[in-house]
Amino acid sequence: MLAFYMSFIDDDDDREKFEIIYNEYRKRMVSTAYSILRNHEDAEDAIHDTFIKIARNMNSIGDPKSNEALSYVLKATKNTAINFSQKNTTRNKRIHLEDVENMTDEHFFEKLSVTEDYEKIVSAISHKKFKRYIQGCYVLSLCM
Repeated sequence: MLAFYMSFIDDDDDREKFEIIYNEYRKRMVSTAYSILRNHEDAEDAIHDTFIKIARNMNSIGDPKSNEALSYVLKATKNTAINFSQKNTTRNKRIHLEDVENMTDEHFFEKLSVTEDYEKIVSAISHKKFKRYIQGCYVLSLCM
């Protein structure tokens, strides 16, 4: 992966600095991301995104072994992990049609109760047109 990140950097001095950052701070970055995301794969994804951001902004880093560099790297990691967590939270609150088809009724209502649009969904289900649609689907399924 190091070679991939290096492809974002043109300057040889910046490449050298990036390699030091990668080797010195990677484990701490993973630990920081994992403490926020509580999932190894998500933490690795967040670290990947963070390294790309750092590689694109090497001009922000002076001495890669300084406390300032460490602070910059860990803050970038923390912010990326928080953003990643917020995206995952929003994504996990949605109910996708393909997921619904394979859910038990109990799991569907459990998932439904944690969505942010619960009231909208309940209102839509109780709407007359939706009830007629469901009745039509039911009748159609009896004919098949």
